[in-house]
Amino acid sequence: YARFVSTINRILLKRRSTLLGKQANIFTTNVDLAFEVALEMLEIDTNDGFAGKLRPRLDLGEYGTLRLRQGTRYEYRSEIPVVNLFKIHGSAAWRQEGDEIYFDHQLSSVRQVKAAFDAAGSKSSLLPISGPDAVKADQLLEAARGKTLDGAGEAFAAAYEELSIVNPEKTKFATTVLNKTYYELIRRLANELEKENSALFVHGFSFRDEHLRDLVLRAARTNPTLQVIVFCYSREGREEMRALFPEEQVKNANISLVAPHEPKEGEDERKLAIDVLVDDYLLALLAESPAAADHVI
Repeated sequence: YARFVSTINRILLKRRSTLLGKQANIFTTNVDLAFEVALEMLEIDTNDGFAGKLRPRLDLGEYGTLRLRQGTRYEYRSEIPVVNLFKIHGSAAWRQEGDEIYFDHQLSSVRQVKAAFDAAGSKSSLLPISGPDAVKADQLLEAARGKTLDGAGEAFAAAYEELSIVNPEKTKFATTVLNKTYYELIRRLANELEKENSALFVHGFSFRDEHLRDLVLRAARTNPTLQVIVFCYSREGREEMRALFPEEQVKNANISLVAPHEPKEGEDERKLAIDVLVDDYLLALLAESPAAADHVI
């Protein structure tokens, strides 16, 4: 993550023209703090939607703020690269109090969920899940048939509901505040996709969220200058993605699917993880080409 945001920052630094803004937007459905930690480590200027230092409060009006640096002697001004971080599905570090959302540095809500889970213990009514291979809906439904939550299980469920995150389900919203925040962030994404000559790079997202998939597909149809580049983790993943974006629905041919090359005989397929995205694609944008002689001063 640190190498990813560092590369984005370097790409923005290469923008010498004032006609091109030095801002990049990261829209993520992840609720972890990987981006926040990476941006903080590298001291990259960031808009995460929070205002204030001692008790940061979510204020979406913070997005779009420009950062300028002024020289002390000649008072020249230069725009500083800024990353706008949009947490569409909320965050483990958000804590709702009344009608406001605050940044929870201590992760107190997560700690409460962990304490409730530990208190429930292995003998509670919660069903154990070990690893991604165990998350199979039909098997879980069968195991839960006829069972109800005991007191410890209900306490854990109640603590979990206090998290300010959007769950991957049809009825996503536990509170009106999260509901409004979610739709406002979705509107910000839609606005960016409607801008002329916008580019959306997608990595690590399956597009199983119907709302987000329909939004991107609609933007691709209505904005022919938009380019959507989807980096698929595997060749199999690209085939699954093709089923979600049929050619007849992409009328402007502006959604491209990128997948690892076909492995040679005896070679394992390379996965297009985030480090491959940085090394094979983004860093290529920084390669300096020799200038023509008549352009050298």
